[in-house]
Amino acid sequence: MQVKIEAGAPAARQEGVLAVEKRRAFLVRAKPFLVAFAICATLGLFAALIAEINPGAVIASAAKTPGWLFALSLGLSLVSYAALIGYDLCGLRAATEKRVPMRTVAFGSFTSYAIGHALGFPLLTAGAVRWRVYGRAGLSLAEVAKLTAVAGVTLWLGMAAVLGLGGVIAPHTIAAFDGLPAALNRSIGAALLLALAALVIWCGRRQRYFGRNEARVRLPGGWSALGQIGLGVVDVSAAAASLWVLMPPETGAAFPAFAVVFAAAIMFSVASHAPAGLGAFEVTMLLAFPHVPSEELLSALLVWRLTYTLIPFMVAAAMFGAYNANLHRPDSRVMRAMRKLLRVVSPVIPAFLALLTFMGGLVLLTSGALPADYSRIRALRHLVPLPFAEVSHLVGSAAGVVLLVLSRGLLRRLESAWTVTIVVMGAGMVVSLMKGFDWEEALILGSVVGLLLLFRSSFYRKAGLLSEPLEPFWLIAVALVIGFTIWLGFTAFEDLDYSRQAWWEFDWHDDASRFLRGSLAAVVVGAGLLLYAMIHGARAPHRTHPPLPDMLEKALTFADRADAQLAFLGDKQFLMHPAGDAFIMYAVRGRSWVAMGDPVGNPTRASELMWLFFEEVDRNDGLPVFYQVSPQCLPLYLDGGLSLTKLGEEAHVDLKAFSLDGRAGRDWRNALNRAARDGLSFAIIPAAEVPSHFAELKAVSDAWLAERGSREKGFSIGFWSESYLSRFDIAVVRREGRILAFANLWYGQKGGEITVDLMRRLPDMPAVMDLLFVSLMLHAKTGGYGWFNLGMAPLSGLSGHRLAPDWHKFAAFVARHSERFYGFHGLRAYKEKYHPVWEPRYLASPGGWALPQILLDVTTLVSAGPNGATTA
Repeated sequence: MQVKIEAGAPAARQEGVLAVEKRRAFLVRAKPFLVAFAICATLGLFAALIAEINPGAVIASAAKTPGWLFALSLGLSLVSYAALIGYDLCGLRAATEKRVPMRTVAFGSFTSYAIGHALGFPLLTAGAVRWRVYGRAGLSLAEVAKLTAVAGVTLWLGMAAVLGLGGVIAPHTIAAFDGLPAALNRSIGAALLLALAALVIWCGRRQRYFGRNEARVRLPGGWSALGQIGLGVVDVSAAAASLWVLMPPETGAAFPAFAVVFAAAIMFSVASHAPAGLGAFEVTMLLAFPHVPSEELLSALLVWRLTYTLIPFMVAAAMFGAYNANLHRPDSRVMRAMRKLLRVVSPVIPAFLALLTFMGGLVLLTSGALPADYSRIRALRHLVPLPFAEVSHLVGSAAGVVLLVLSRGLLRRLESAWTVTIVVMGAGMVVSLMKGFDWEEALILGSVVGLLLLFRSSFYRKAGLLSEPLEPFWLIAVALVIGFTIWLGFTAFEDLDYSRQAWWEFDWHDDASRFLRGSLAAVVVGAGLLLYAMIHGARAPHRTHPPLPDMLEKALTFADRADAQLAFLGDKQFLMHPAGDAFIMYAVRGRSWVAMGDPVGNPTRASELMWLFFEEVDRNDGLPVFYQVSPQCLPLYLDGGLSLTKLGEEAHVDLKAFSLDGRAGRDWRNALNRAARDGLSFAIIPAAEVPSHFAELKAVSDAWLAERGSREKGFSIGFWSESYLSRFDIAVVRREGRILAFANLWYGQKGGEITVDLMRRLPDMPAVMDLLFVSLMLHAKTGGYGWFNLGMAPLSGLSGHRLAPDWHKFAAFVARHSERFYGFHGLRAYKEKYHPVWEPRYLASPGGWALPQILLDVTTLVSAGPNGATTA
């Protein structure tokens, strides 16, 4: 070891530094021996305490444990491990800003704690497992270390809270174990709770940090700190309960006092450094309960070691072994098979979980209607007061009805339904245990919660839970279930005499009164939810025709594409986001609800808007279609289950590379020189001055339409409309002051794109278009724009390979044989001379047999001009 001492430091200071370093080195070398001594001393004391105990009698007593008690202990152990997942979530929030998938957190938490509990030395064993799992998820070693530290603090906060609550609630009972006066136990408990409250207040006043540099940890806020304490209480209490239910009747300890003893035993086990606390934990229990027969006490501890330590360890070891056997590699055969299986079952996962949630509600309602098991009630009386059990019965019935309604939200893949279902099912697990030790119900609900957490990504829609009136099917289903459970209760209690007093009788064995009150709660909650859904259900979204400009401006400030200005054309309907910063513009033709382009506005609203659009289309039995969508949003439409059909490619000229200089700009210089010799000039008319030129512009537009023998189109391109054109600057080409050609300008974001919409010219003036485009590109480049959008070349960029999709072959055939009607190849060739970057454009639609009708509807919609859209 090297000790660094500053040059010129006083001799006394140098000696002090050396002494400190020598003591530190001694402690480092002595620590393994101290740990070994503690382990040996603990095991020696344990051996002395069990010297006269028959191991065979202990094993025989453990083998007689009822199966339901074993399952209850295992279920409570799983609750404890589920709370430990929360430890890691808190640690992640404090240690890093990186996002780690919930599956990874659950896997890393369970395996690290289960292996650490079994092997001991948790900093080494559990830390290694965490580093293996979280390191592959992108966390650094320092971040994993901080996560581990925060998780450890959460455990100690939970134990402090349990000790404090036990001291305040049951001071006299604890006095029988620690020998201290009851008043002192209450004072110690109150002091611990006050210290925890002070910690919560201290953390809540402002953001706190602990440590420096890479070891710096962000402490939780006030509510987060309170949540961590709550997690710790749930973990320690569930672990203690998993042993308490196995303890022999001679124990005679109420749960609060037993939880205090359990927490003390855990602390002694940690201090002993013995693997899994073996020996230390048993010594604490034997000393705390000397009046309990040792064989029966040790048999309970043996079974608990199975349910809380050994079984979770075996499961975690198998999972971790599979993980390290590279089964998670993307190219492994097992993972390929799992991905295929997931693709097959993923469409039905929401429906399956919705069914399980509905069944969970049915289980809670049925349980509330049937008599309780009196053997469990006898045990429950030592755990919770009667008012808690009565309230739990009411909450359980109400939660059952809520789960029936929530199942509909899960079927619709609503994120809000997923969140509320997790909360309600968690509450259902707690009240199932508190109202009658119904551990079977708690395990069923816990299993559904586990599946919901596992498939969290299946629930992503942002719509409100009760945003729509419930369909008649759901109304009938909920009413039938409530009616069935009420009939079941009256059948179960048909021999009892009902009276007005029965509603107000409260007793551990008065199940009939609890059934009546629970049924009333179920009816009231169910009627309230259904009535609220019918009154406050959303109506069809507000549509504006034509739109009010101030409704669109906020969303247009986010728009990247210049063609978002089509919103002002006046031929579309609108689905606005409630925040007002995004919209979808669409028109209806037949059954096709055709949205023009991608959702416009705040990109974070795109997914939610799409699903709102889908819901509106579904309510009207239509087909959702998105026309001319960009590659950037393709994942959005694929997530929505739509198919993609390539329509063509859009030409974008890179203005940074566009120049009149050098050999590359020779053609453009010639075009400008030729235009100057012909007396042509380019100018931009500001939007404010456009109305004064309408007569001349209209003459050019009419001549252009007459020459082509066509009429106005619409929807995806502009048409002549004075209210529309007056909103934009207009580029014009003149000769001797007379307008020969014009185009209105669409401006995107600064640094983004600029393009033109309505382009019109007089007959026999083809050269003016080169002047118009070149001048506009120079104008856009000077204005700080990065791209000039030349528009789409339909049916271009399609593959001609023999294995290409049938649509590509059909479209290529149409393009080849329709040149005299439209000029597909000529349009592409004209735009190609500007050396653009081509970007594909797609049609996103349900596809399949509906595709021909959709294409016909879109074509008709565009060709019909200003009057092409119809109302739904």
